[in-house]
Amino acid sequence: MPERPDLDYIVPLIARALVGSRIIDVRVEDPVVLRVAVEGDVRSLLPGRCIERVVRRGHFVMFGLDGSPALEVAIHPMLAGRFRVDSPQDRLHKTTALVLVVEDARGEVRELRYRDDRQMGKVYVLDPADRARVPRLGTIGVDVLGPEFTAAVFQEMARKRRDQVKLFLLDKTQLDSLGNAYADEALFEAGVHPKSRVRDLDVAALDRLHGAIIRVLQQASAEVRRRAPPIDGKVRDFLKVRNRKGKPCVVCGHPIRVAGVRGHDAFFCGVCQPDTNGRGFIDWRRSGR
Repeated sequence: MPERPDLDYIVPLIARALVGSRIIDVRVEDPVVLRVAVEGDVRSLLPGRCIERVVRRGHFVMFGLDGSPALEVAIHPMLAGRFRVDSPQDRLHKTTALVLVVEDARGEVRELRYRDDRQMGKVYVLDPADRARVPRLGTIGVDVLGPEFTAAVFQEMARKRRDQVKLFLLDKTQLDSLGNAYADEALFEAGVHPKSRVRDLDVAALDRLHGAIIRVLQQASAEVRRRAPPIDGKVRDFLKVRNRKGKPCVVCGHPIRVAGVRGHDAFFCGVCQPDTNGRGFIDWRRSGR
């Protein structure tokens, strides 16, 4: 799934390519992904409207359109969704689910292609006033890379939680936003076991976790921008624990492990992230190990 660093990279690229263009056609290649939450057919609702903005909201890519009645397209890529901006002459990938054909002010025609080989992503056409009807879109938590995400705010959130810490980090109504991969990376950076109960984490562990969330996402965003992959690419080979089961920890050398956390998998190091609610943390970098 594209996560915050991926979306912060690709959304501006899509915006640069499409904002100001007018939709001239819509092709639904896989109706499974489409959800039309207003009266009408997508092929009649969208053509003729101009794309005024493309922004990220949580893990959604939002396309704001002009015209009346108010409409927007919200795409949640989920596990395997990918975007491309192509020429109409480019070969269409077999897993393409939706195509928006647009024309810019110069008369150049391009296609925004959304593909999904798992058919798990969703494309919503809705009235912006009805966002609450879309799962995970209506309520978005505090921006973890914004000035409002302070240690005090994070501590206050944590005091109300009774679940495992990884579930807390994945709650988009609280935190905007972490997915599986970067939740694992932040927990590793902070030395917190993913199955620790939030209520049992002490102030020091929560402070480490707060700082780790910010550092991990900032560093990942910078690395994705530096690599500059195509917008349908995914750069994850620099991650320290995610999808590295059995490989040596980059800090202590012990094998990376994986555990289930209420339907989610969690990759972690049993040495660097001891199951002691974060209180057994040792900063190996400072200890010289």
